[in-house]
Amino acid sequence: MTVDPHFEEYVKVFESRVIRKRHGEMEGIDDVQPIRPREPAVTEVFLETLEDTGQLPGLEIASFEKRLGRASAKVNAYGFADADARLDLVVTIARDGNRLETIPAGEVDASVRKALHAFRGASERVFEKMEPSSPACDMMEFLHSLHGTVRAIRVTVLVDGLAKGAASVEQLGDFPEVTADVWDLERLFRASASGLSYESFVIDVLEHLGQPLPCLEAERTAEDHRCYLAIIPGELLYDLYNRHGARLLELNVRSFLQARGKVNRGIRDTLLKDPGHFLAFNNGISATVEALDLTDCRDGAKAIQKMQGLQVVNGGQTVASIHRAKARDRVDLSKVFVQAKITVVEPQHLETLVPSISRFANTQNKVNETDFSANHPFHVRIQQLSERIWVPGETSRWFYERARGQWEVARAREGTTPARVRAFDERTPRTQRIDKTLLARAANAWEELPHVVSLCGQKNFVRFMERLASLGEGFEADETYFRRMVAKVIILKRAEKIGRQIAFTAYRANAVCYAVSLLAYRTSGRVDLDSIWENQDVSEAMHATLHSWMPAVHEELVESAGGRNVTEWCKRKECWTHVQSLELELARGLEKELGEGNALPNVGEFAAGNRGRGQLLSAEERERQMRTMSYDAGGWLRIMKWAREHGELNGFQFRVATTIAGYAAGGWAQIPSPKQTKHAVEIIDRWERLCGEDEEEAISALE
Repeated sequence: MTVDPHFEEYVKVFESRVIRKRHGEMEGIDDVQPIRPREPAVTEVFLETLEDTGQLPGLEIASFEKRLGRASAKVNAYGFADADARLDLVVTIARDGNRLETIPAGEVDASVRKALHAFRGASERVFEKMEPSSPACDMMEFLHSLHGTVRAIRVTVLVDGLAKGAASVEQLGDFPEVTADVWDLERLFRASASGLSYESFVIDVLEHLGQPLPCLEAERTAEDHRCYLAIIPGELLYDLYNRHGARLLELNVRSFLQARGKVNRGIRDTLLKDPGHFLAFNNGISATVEALDLTDCRDGAKAIQKMQGLQVVNGGQTVASIHRAKARDRVDLSKVFVQAKITVVEPQHLETLVPSISRFANTQNKVNETDFSANHPFHVRIQQLSERIWVPGETSRWFYERARGQWEVARAREGTTPARVRAFDERTPRTQRIDKTLLARAANAWEELPHVVSLCGQKNFVRFMERLASLGEGFEADETYFRRMVAKVIILKRAEKIGRQIAFTAYRANAVCYAVSLLAYRTSGRVDLDSIWENQDVSEAMHATLHSWMPAVHEELVESAGGRNVTEWCKRKECWTHVQSLELELARGLEKELGEGNALPNVGEFAAGNRGRGQLLSAEERERQMRTMSYDAGGWLRIMKWAREHGELNGFQFRVATTIAGYAAGGWAQIPSPKQTKHAVEIIDRWERLCGEDEEEAISALE
């Protein structure tokens, strides 16, 4: 049992998060819901923390447990990394009572075997005998499709207590390479308490190489760091990535880009065809460590024996490519060496120094400023606004969490007495807590990107940051932005509450985000977000609209999948196209509310002063307006570039596109008229027909 005095407090915070998950986040006292089983709630809390700290990628949660043949099979979450053909399987061991139990090593090992047996059993088309609409069926069908393509399996055991010893894995002949990892509450506490966005593990160089790694110490030029140069064998990098995986890259600006880009293809080609020249051709890596254990060599030089907290902040593509070359292409790495700059940075300087090292060291693939989002000024600004803006009536405020768990920490810090706890809860209620992933979900759902929201977690968050970057360096969130952002969160939270009340058996989260996006799509920006902020809730008419639409949206998601994995189908833009075609009516009274919105045309005959600001558009005109405004300034500029290079538009059409691109660049301060949108939609139809439905592929082809 740990002796850290703060561990008990951490367990209480963990337990409170589990309770909230079991009670549907406790959105309100009128929202009475069946209590969820403990195991999926524990899984969700663990995975949220591990995803935030970069220990695991965003995984799909699905509970499967039954006997297959002579053995038990069990999986609680899964995910697949295309880059290195690695399958992640998660198994959870949850407590029955409130007592913190120690789980014996035998039970942990048995959990690993259950996960592997589930993967083996999936080859027998187990999913055909399961409920088709269940996430577990989706998972088993997905695992079935992976047989023959998986090259490595990582089983992670989540222990709702204390684990006694690490998991042991027996490499089975009919399986790919298997590794196992165990996360219990004590390890989770250490990772969280360190204040680092990665797990600080120690690498014993002697264990890997059998001897220290020679290095050259650079002259010290600043007090906050020291630099060393070394030549690292490719085999060592392979071993480190094979053992620690993406945990080596948590402070890197992005994940492995696969072998599609020109640079990564060059790395792979050199490894395959000319490994002896790899050191000469490759730019090397930049890494940071918290500490180095150095020894003196006979010639007076230095050599590295151990490294603590190693993070590859630039050159992650090189490391992952080396691993892939050996794991997938069976490349001999004996002639592969990589030059490395290793910077010793003390933990208190990591947040300020490492992003700069990442930014200025990168010389291989272009790095967008959006990649550096951990301490992005946007999130700092939103937190500052949340600390000073009170809801109407000045009785409470919204709490923005830049890092998960800040609300609980603030509550524990300020709530030293029962009276102070009550005061904190009144001032910053739990229901008015927004974290980064919730903000990204609400924003992207309202931007009509439900297929992106369905990617979940960090992938959706990265897309949100990319869209944020498109606003330009001059953008800064102000009080109006904050209030309207909160209004979007209120809409999403209301939709989530409706989804729980309807009690879908599966795909509830997808139905929620698609319903919100459909609302934004059909109302064409006319929803009065300022009014939602003032009332701190949606109107009865909007509630009724979401409640009546959501079952139809859910049904369309399932039916349009056509037998495909519904969860994967919801991540595709084609799925959103199907949902957009639904003929659904707005609830009575909502159209009147929308007439007071702020996105009616302000040019042409529908502009104020001509036919009046309150003049309603036809359904067809609304549809055209929505499609026109669904492309941002960058989208319209791409269309114009395509038209110029291929001669697809006449002069009049090109002028229309230019005008609308200007409206978009101005943040739609001017809204196109029905006449303009008629021509704009014709341009969009031509663009989409000739470039295909995959816009990203079309953009790549143009560039």
